[in-house]
Amino acid sequence: MKQLKRVVLIMLFFTLVGGVYGCGTKSPSNTVEDYLEEVKKGESGEFSDLLNQTLDKAENKEETQKQEISDETTKKLSNSIQDLTYTINSEKIDGDSATVNVKINGPDMAAVMTDYIQKAFTNAFAQAFSDKKATDEENNKLYDSMLLECLDNVKYTERTGDISLTKTEGDWKINKDDALTEVLINIDNSAFNSQTQSEENSIS
Repeated sequence: MKQLKRVVLIMLFFTLVGGVYGCGTKSPSNTVEDYLEEVKKGESGEFSDLLNQTLDKAENKEETQKQEISDETTKKLSNSIQDLTYTINSEKIDGDSATVNVKINGPDMAAVMTDYIQKAFTNAFAQAFSDKKATDEENNKLYDSMLLECLDNVKYTERTGDISLTKTEGDWKINKDDALTEVLINIDNSAFNSQTQSEENSIS
């Protein structure tokens, strides 16, 4: 199930890498707006150039080769963020800290991942009692197919949350925290990591 970690890494990468953008001449709201527009570019933005580097750092080379996610899956993951819409509700500045409240209508990746985990767990349980053991390659293709099916059914839900920023050397920078991930793709990163680890321990 290391493939699941790679899926989450891809989604977090799409949503968090834009946090480096900011300009001292822009307000926190303007910075958030620019950031969200960059996120919506998905595969068309600079994310595509940095994605492989990020995944390679996340896992060693051998595991990366064994747990490869298809180009089609990666594209669907990135495309799901492109239909995100947003409304900036308010802005609050307190010294070098700021909070921008936004309403987001975006992909509910928590539902996608929950569906995927359930399908993968059911498959792993069935294999445990099967005389025929699938190879790693066969499993990877099967799990990838499951994920594609789940992504085909991705739903977009509305949520409201705060995006926090910090002024560094005169520039407003978006903080890459769990709250940002949750408002953008509806994944509570800390809780999801615990759930994923629990599922992996059950399967292994």
